[in-house]
Amino acid sequence: MTELKEFIYELQRYANQTHILRDHYEKLSESEKKLVMEAAPESLKSPREHFQPVFTWLENVHDKLGITHEE
Repeated sequence: MTELKEFIYELQRYANQTHILRDHYEKLSESEKKLVMEAAPESLKSPREHFQPVFTWLENVHDKLGITHEE
């Protein structure tokens, strides 16, 4: 169970970081967004598209384990 707790902890950190990245991405000008995305690997989604699936994943793990947000 320790490994699972560590995984959930890191997934939470990852979700928080995707949120921060998305917020900073949104503050870029359109030309800066274009530059950043042109430099990204083809398979990589924009931060705007990436953050929601990560949060959904985290919420699903919490639901399956009965973890509430107060814990």
